[in-house]
Amino acid sequence: MLFPHAESALIQLKPATVADGRAIYDVLFELGRVTLPTVDAYLDVFTRGVAAQFLVVNKGSGEVAGFTELSEATPAGHVQAAVNIRRGQDEKIAADAAVLTINFAFAMWRIRKVYFQTHEEGLASLGFSGERALLVRQEATLADHLYFQGRTWDMHIHSIRREQWDEQGVPLVKEIV
Repeated sequence: MLFPHAESALIQLKPATVADGRAIYDVLFELGRVTLPTVDAYLDVFTRGVAAQFLVVNKGSGEVAGFTELSEATPAGHVQAAVNIRRGQDEKIAADAAVLTINFAFAMWRIRKVYFQTHEEGLASLGFSGERALLVRQEATLADHLYFQGRTWDMHIHSIRREQWDEQGVPLVKEIV
């Protein structure tokens, strides 16, 4: 049985509220990976299409290290996940945030897959390298689909299926909580 853990030894996932919209905008702005509207326009649609959103709080410093979010589930049983961690943070913070967010999705909803869209070919930056990479399946690549930092990037679509998570993801959660 999955439990929706909200913290590891390194981080706490704190449910984000409308009041946190500006802090989340600042993280996205700092990362520069997406074209953002003005702050007011972003805040007007801040929580639309989002089922869960968390601030990632570094337990060591108490600072907001980033945020994660999960989209509303599709009728096919899919959820889109996003993990956005500020530059300069320990890679383990991003890895813990990804594991806890994925686990939360599978623990809370009867879904089949959690998707990630990224400009990176793999999810190593989220801790899914080596043996953990076996959890991730690359679904598609959209060539030159993204534009940021003055150039186009491929968008890679990855998924993690419930069956794999039940078998191999649960031990990951137990390692970090």
